[in-house]
Amino acid sequence: MQNLGEHLKRLRNDMGLSLYKVYQQTGITDSRLSKAENGAWSNLKLSELKKLAVLYEAPIIPMCLMAGMFDVSDIEEYHSGFKNVALLDDEDKQHIQSEIDYILKKKG
Repeated sequence: MQNLGEHLKRLRNDMGLSLYKVYQQTGITDSRLSKAENGAWSNLKLSELKKLAVLYEAPIIPMCLMAGMFDVSDIEEYHSGFKNVALLDDEDKQHIQSEIDYILKKKG
């Protein structure tokens, strides 16, 4: 997975934004953002990541994953909509997916 600082810099550059322009739109100082883009991203708050995600029109979840705020297993159960999904192995999940596919096929 890409480094968060590199990711933030790429997103900013893709939008054609200067550090100062980001500051004007988010309140995150250009020096603070520059430090984050160059590896000192751990001092960014979640609220600041959210502002950057909105400005860059990018999803916040990958940013949080890159920042180590949580990992994929933390969101797996939430994302699925089912309780205790994290306790299932890949074979169990494949079996359940097969059942879902079968039911959907029957429905037409």
